[in-house]
Amino acid sequence: MQKQLKSREVIQVGIFVKDVDEAAKNLEKLLGIGPFEIFEPNYKDLTYRGKRGKFKLRLGLAKAGPIQIELTSAVHGKTILKGKRYGLHHLGVRTDNMDKDIKEMKKRGFNVIQSGRRPGTKWAYLDTEKRTGVIFELLERKS
Repeated sequence: MQKQLKSREVIQVGIFVKDVDEAAKNLEKLLGIGPFEIFEPNYKDLTYRGKRGKFKLRLGLAKAGPIQIELTSAVHGKTILKGKRYGLHHLGVRTDNMDKDIKEMKKRGFNVIQSGRRPGTKWAYLDTEKRTGVIFELLERKS
């Protein structure tokens, strides 16, 4: 029997949207969430289902209390967003050791389906959706 994982701090709610700019404007106007920082990150070391990835995403980031809201749309390339419905996409959980946590999640039957990094942040989406109803993203942030 596997031991239970320690409790994880959810630090992000990811939402897949058709148009990041429009969704950000609506969330700011209707719910007061924002302002959003909107950009297309220059990711490095991208992977997609275990192979080198090549894709571009458009993001909108804003705080809603202690939780970061991430709006995402695909600009081009193969991503795990292809064929998905718009709405809740993932829950981001904090990790202080990405490599260790990926190994632990693999032991539990969850593989990395997409990953990358940008200055100050490493991220990895895990294939948790079939068993939990949502994708979990490991987020390692350096100050």
